[in-house]
Amino acid sequence: MASVNLDIAQRLDITCRKGDTFSLTLNMTDSAGTAFPLTPYTFRMEVRDQSDDSIIIANSADYFDEDADSTTGKLVITIANTVMDTLTPGSYVYDLQTVKSGVTETWLYGIFKVNDDITAAS
Repeated sequence: MASVNLDIAQRLDITCRKGDTFSLTLNMTDSAGTAFPLTPYTFRMEVRDQSDDSIIIANSADYFDEDADSTTGKLVITIANTVMDTLTPGSYVYDLQTVKSGVTETWLYGIFKVNDDITAAS
């Protein structure tokens, strides 16, 4: 019996802190280690509660800052501290999807853990 696996997603668990600016830099490369051109892609990411599937952080183009030189393969995901401050500490799930020419692929998924903060945001 033959099989085909079309799931290219890689698991990456993330731990961050409530109230801190979230900034994750991903250097995307192909299997040969060459920088992956990100220009033709758009990105979306959601963080959801595992228990009821409610959206904790909604997808927003404001979270993504592609490097101006797409030949570097660098993708920066930034979430403002004001958004992070609204999160309840706990463990959630997330995924990062790409869209190119109407084709959607999930590149990353995993646990999105938010640790509590001591200092209140001002």
